[in-house]
Amino acid sequence: MKQIGRWLSQHILPFGAPGLFLLALVDSGLIPVPQGVDVLLFAQVVRNPGGALFYAALATVGSLIGCLFLYYISQRAGEMALARRTSPERVNSIRRQIEKYEALTLVLPAMIPLPLPMKLFVIAAGVFRVRLTHFVLAILFARVVRFFGIALIAQRYGEQTWTLIRQHALAVGIGAACLVALFYWISQRFR
Repeated sequence: MKQIGRWLSQHILPFGAPGLFLLALVDSGLIPVPQGVDVLLFAQVVRNPGGALFYAALATVGSLIGCLFLYYISQRAGEMALARRTSPERVNSIRRQIEKYEALTLVLPAMIPLPLPMKLFVIAAGVFRVRLTHFVLAILFARVVRFFGIALIAQRYGEQTWTLIRQHALAVGIGAACLVALFYWISQRFR
């Protein structure tokens, strides 16, 4: 994590908001940079607390565009795109999850800043033809919660943010689970 942070601060941070947007786009659509967007978003907000909402919005939009790119590519590539990334058993498991929960399958991997295989679920959403509006809503919901949450916490607590998150990891996890449950409940009400 420290190496990623050092590299980002040296090479991407100087580009400011456009660098954050591009990193979010590339991370979601092409090359994963584990927690890179989170670290860069945090750094930008600590440098300029007044821009917290702007930076969070840029990260969200960049990530959404990257996910849409991957979604459309996956629709074209079909199941071959999944078969190259994981085992047939895992493909069947993801297929069952998507058939049962559709776009909700994307919320947790897109929201939690852990090294979950989010791209695998985005590819599966394209391959198994999750409805575009549901896909966009799921990604937006998850990314808004994640990026705006990080930005607002970083704005309030500055350099102490990561320490606080680590110290209260259980509460953060429970909060994320509650948000997923809320999203599920809302989607069931409007289905």
